[in-house]
Amino acid sequence: MERLITNYLTRAEIMAEKPTPPSKAKNKKPQKDEKKLAVKSGQLKKIDEYESSKPVQLNLFEMLSPKDREFSNTIELYDFIPKYFWGKSQRINGKFLDQLEREFECRSVRYKVKIDPAKISDRDGVTRDYYPSKREELVEDALRKFACEGQGLFLDDQAGVTFTLYQIQQELKRLGHTYNIREIKDALLICAKTNITVSTEDGKSILVSSLFETLGLQTREDWQEQGEKTKAFVRFNSLVTQSIKQQTFRQLNYDKAMSYKSVIARQLHKRMAHHYPQASFSNPYHFLLSTIIRDFGLTEYAQLRDNLRDVQAALDEMKENEIIMSYQIEKTLDSKRRNKLIDAKFVLTPDARFISEVIRANKRQIELKKLSE
Repeated sequence: MERLITNYLTRAEIMAEKPTPPSKAKNKKPQKDEKKLAVKSGQLKKIDEYESSKPVQLNLFEMLSPKDREFSNTIELYDFIPKYFWGKSQRINGKFLDQLEREFECRSVRYKVKIDPAKISDRDGVTRDYYPSKREELVEDALRKFACEGQGLFLDDQAGVTFTLYQIQQELKRLGHTYNIREIKDALLICAKTNITVSTEDGKSILVSSLFETLGLQTREDWQEQGEKTKAFVRFNSLVTQSIKQQTFRQLNYDKAMSYKSVIARQLHKRMAHHYPQASFSNPYHFLLSTIIRDFGLTEYAQLRDNLRDVQAALDEMKENEIIMSYQIEKTLDSKRRNKLIDAKFVLTPDARFISEVIRANKRQIELKKLSE
């Protein structure tokens, strides 16, 4: 993907560095700023040029106690936008991807989202489109965890985080996901260059933005000089900032959510942690197969039983992770079409450990409200 690590940039504005022709390189004296990428005037902004602050809302977002080591936070609305593509991309002419259009529901409000893929210059010099996928989700969740651990800050009143590429690599490795540094850079660039437009059902737009408002990396020369210590920064999506300011985030068992092999299990765990504060043995959690396909951005197979099989596999993994204790499936069949499966209702009984974590999260919400008054 991108051949070089970029210098600090604003709103993911990236321009290709043009190498000096060999004939001119011999006679040209190196200048002080030659390792910097060429960018348009006014677009270059280093982290120390932002107004940096740490408001009380960010302090409340943090989870610094050793007992909170395995936890992070989910974000209101943003975490439930189906912005990732889970299948294999089919490019047009090997380069281009169509805009994705999806519908979803959050807190009984219907939304539409349009996802414009990122355009990335690959190592062969060809620019190709990329959708954000599992890797990008994992990288973003790791960055948010760093913010929970004290690396967060506000840059020009926008929530962000500082980190190193090596730090992301080691964090993902700890949780069973192995990526090299180049793959991590690629994921960051895809997040910075993927644009989403979210609107309500009546067509009123509420968000037009990239996944990352700003991505700050450094040049290849900086990387060669500093290696794993090379610093970077991200300013998160504006919905993340809004959720932090309004304290609409909720506690999530991050270690478990990040450890799943199934993307359905990870999405469902986040959904339950955020939207199921009344979890108990007597109050099971339920959803429809059709709802999960829509809200998670899943591919609906020609045979719905194949989607049913994938969800069952995800639920089995959640049982192993002590999120649910058991589940039941109530199938809806079409008798006029040889009992073809047309939908299914899942009824989940939460595990005792998950219930205890939800109770803990509820107490934290009460404490946060008192502290902010």
